Parts: sequence; C-alpha cells; structure tokens
Amino acid sequence: MVIGREVFHYPELDSTNEEARRLVKKGKGEGVVVIADHQTKGRGKPGSGWFSPSGNLYFSAILKPYRSPVDLAPLTLFTALATRAAIQDLCALPVVVKWPNDLLVHGLKVAGILVEGIGDGNLVVGIGINVKASAFPPELDGKATSLLMAAGKEVSLERLTAALIARLNENYRTFLNNEKSKK
Repeated sequence: MVIGREVFHYPELDSTNEEARRLVKKGKGEGVVVIADHQTKGRGKPGSGWFSPSGNLYFSAILKPYRSPVDLAPLTLFTALATRAAIQDLCALPVVVKWPNDLLVHGLKVAGILVEGIGDGNLVVGIGINVKASAFPPELDGKATSLLMAAGKEVSLERLTAALIARLNENYRTFLNNEKSKK
C-alpha cells in the first residue's frame, strides 16, 4: 500500500490540498493522506469553491509518480474511477464520471476531483464527496446531491475512506505498471 501509509485527520482545515502542500514542505511525501471533517476554503476546479460542511469526505493524497507532465493526464481519470468504485462498494448507485473531474448520480454532482502539481514531482490528488449533506445552498439546488440523498441511507465515512484508499491503491498500482510497460 502506497496511498494511506500515513494519514493526518483534522476536525477543520482551510483545504486538504493546502495542508498536503504544507506537509510536503515539512518533508512528508508520497502516500500521505489528509482528511478533514470540515473545510473553510475547499476548492474545486480553478476559480470554484467547494461547499464543505461537516459530514462529508474531504480527502487529499500526495503522489510522486515520477512521470513527465504529459503522462500524468490519466491520474484524474484513475482517481475518478477509484472514487466511483469506492462509492459503489457501499451503495448501489449509478455513479457516472463526467470527464474530467466530476462524479454524478442521476445527473447531480456527488463528488469532485482536483489534481494539482506542487513541485519536485509531487502531486496532490484532492477528492470531495458529498456524503451526509441533506441540503445545499440555493446556488447548488438542482446541481448537487449527496450519498444520503441519493441512496436514502447513511454511509459510514470510515468505511468510505477505507474503500477509497483501497481503490486508489489498486488504480495507482495499475497506472505505475502500465507506465513501466510503455518504456
């Protein structure tokens, strides 16, 4: 297991991606996972915030795949597929990947992915999953859902996190092996 070999869990952070950046500056590296119960400045795609109340999964992993930037494009897709599989491990929902970084259930956004380069070959893979939200701000009405709303039952954050780490590790291992076979 690479991803999740060390996990930092916080009650509140500005952003799990930002904390991952800070940890890299302090010497932490590949495999570190940052989880927050609440984010005050969660981010989505450039210029977008991420609604981040308590009860959802805010997750970032530090990776260092030693690849050229051109070869890194599949990382967002492997992350989306791992996230979809982890959700489906726990609830029978029709999760669709909307390329490149959104996951939808019944046409509504349930999760988002943000992959950022942070220098020295390190990447931060950020994942936000709406798990227990029962309502959204007016600007997200009709655009977002949660696992609770879509499945009609609560999903354990601990079980979802474990499933996500397992699925990310499977896909990351496959990604690294495929890249080796191209050489």
